[in-house]
Amino acid sequence: MGDQRKEAFDKARSLSEAEKADEALEAIAEYTNVEAPEYTVDEMQTLNICITEKVTSAGFDDKKDACNQCIELLDGVKMMKDSLFLELYCESMYEVFSKMSRAVRDEEREQVWNKCKELFYELMLAAKKVWRDKNMPGGLTIYLNFAKLCKSYLDVADEDSFKMCESMAQEAKFLGKGQLEDEDWKDANKMIETIKKAIADARHDKELIDDSS
Repeated sequence: MGDQRKEAFDKARSLSEAEKADEALEAIAEYTNVEAPEYTVDEMQTLNICITEKVTSAGFDDKKDACNQCIELLDGVKMMKDSLFLELYCESMYEVFSKMSRAVRDEEREQVWNKCKELFYELMLAAKKVWRDKNMPGGLTIYLNFAKLCKSYLDVADEDSFKMCESMAQEAKFLGKGQLEDEDWKDANKMIETIKKAIADARHDKELIDDSS
């Protein structure tokens, strides 16, 4: 079974890199279409490649369906206590929900946003066990991507989500450089400022929408 599984994921990666997203996902369907799927880091990397190809290659008329298919693949995945695994999962999430924001109908946006929040909250809980200090770039990346999605979905995004991102940025800033290397702190500080700006912009634009309605 182990060899068959590895062969399936290797095949999926090759197919995806050949821009055959549907065939790639079909190759691993036996392992992805299960409740609470578990993946190794290598498998998550392959799934990330497949998902990126799927949502990127889909035409406008097919974009929403492609994103929904990928959301189903990400929903319920068992979080592995591994930094690279969580980074790959986060990358997949951002790729899917950012593409979905431009394809979904207005009346569906709140439902999509609620699913986005649900999955990101699970990711954030897992991240706390991997990046214990709030100034670590890996953990901040998750909040940065969520903050950017807050801006993409600002018409339906909620104040609690805004505050959660702001709070993380403030706590990371307060913690300062700590034990980080100079380059890591430089990256972290840049992410902190980007998170703050994304939320400030989202809140401002949301207020303009509310005032005009």
